[in-house]
Amino acid sequence: MNSPAIDPRRARLALYGLVGASFADALGATMILPVLPLFLRHGGASYAEVGLVTAAFWAAGLVVGYPIGRISDRVGRKRLIVASQVVYALATAAFAFSPSPIWFVVLRAFQGGAAGAANVLAMATVADVVPHERRGRAYGSLTGANMTGTIVGPLIGATLFAISVGLTFVASALVALVVGGILALTLPRRRAAASHHESVHKGVAIWHSRAVLGILVASTALGLLIGMYDTLWSLLMHARHATDFEIGLSFTLFAIPFAVGSWPAGWLADRIDNRWLIGVSVVAAAGFAAAYPYVLSPFWLIGLGVFEGIFTVTGAPARLAMLSREVRPEQMGRVQGIYGSVQVGASALAAIVAGALFGISIPLPFVVTAAAMMVGAASLVWLWHGVNGKPGRRPRPETPAA
Repeated sequence: MNSPAIDPRRARLALYGLVGASFADALGATMILPVLPLFLRHGGASYAEVGLVTAAFWAAGLVVGYPIGRISDRVGRKRLIVASQVVYALATAAFAFSPSPIWFVVLRAFQGGAAGAANVLAMATVADVVPHERRGRAYGSLTGANMTGTIVGPLIGATLFAISVGLTFVASALVALVVGGILALTLPRRRAAASHHESVHKGVAIWHSRAVLGILVASTALGLLIGMYDTLWSLLMHARHATDFEIGLSFTLFAIPFAVGSWPAGWLADRIDNRWLIGVSVVAAAGFAAAYPYVLSPFWLIGLGVFEGIFTVTGAPARLAMLSREVRPEQMGRVQGIYGSVQVGASALAAIVAGALFGISIPLPFVVTAAAMMVGAASLVWLWHGVNGKPGRRPRPETPAA
């Protein structure tokens, strides 16, 4: 028993709302990202505690991702995604009044749970409103908007941080409330495309699909990289005597290739075998991660970050588009939850380990992360042998269930 189709004009409005919210969400989140490790250090946190605070963000996202996706398949996504923005805003504003590193961990966990829920729900909503043959471009548009926000956010955050620590967090919280308002106005009220009975009892186990397993491996590799960078990039730049402005600039310039190239990358994902786009992005990202700790100049670190973005921009639209083509609409929320949970779980692990390894040797966490990513890339050759990664096809009848 399916829900009626969404009116095309309403579907376009929903996609525009998601794109605008993705921009604002990234703007607010990255306002605090470059300064957070330094803020924690100034607040008395050790390097290991910085890693723990970062890990709390990802661990909470891991816990929330699958349940929220499964619930959204039953009750719809709109109210849940708006509520997640409100929770994120409250947790972010409370950072300005945190008395100790313990509170940093608690509040960062609330942020992570809310952000993880919002991401899962947004990705599932795209599949609700966009035809499968255009999903690469849709996911590319969201990625591009997200990275455009990332360009602006760090510079604003670094500027506000120089004026007032509290102002940085309050401004980020206000942006999250704006995002919630955008989504409340633009998203349709609709439930999943199938009944509860169909959602629970149709499909085979996700572990039987080598296509989906490969996507999860690639998501794990990306998660390791994100967790390590979120914990250590600002600290690496600081160790290379970069100024606060240069640290913010490094985040901004890294995002430019994604902001400019994500829609073209999505266009490619709608036309070229997604396996190649995903595999190349994983290998390239691993190579850059291994090289960064041996670069002593902040200028060259910033420049290499731009080149990394150029070589890895194709990954996200291809992963999300390929995953959505393997999954029936009524299962999209839970499978996106699994995808997101795998990524944030890897990020949490990397954040915990990276902080401790950085205290031993600056290059160590970068090299270890790169090696793990290369192992993942090698496994894709086996997992995806014989898998049809070409776009323009409808989901198979036996799509994954959880």
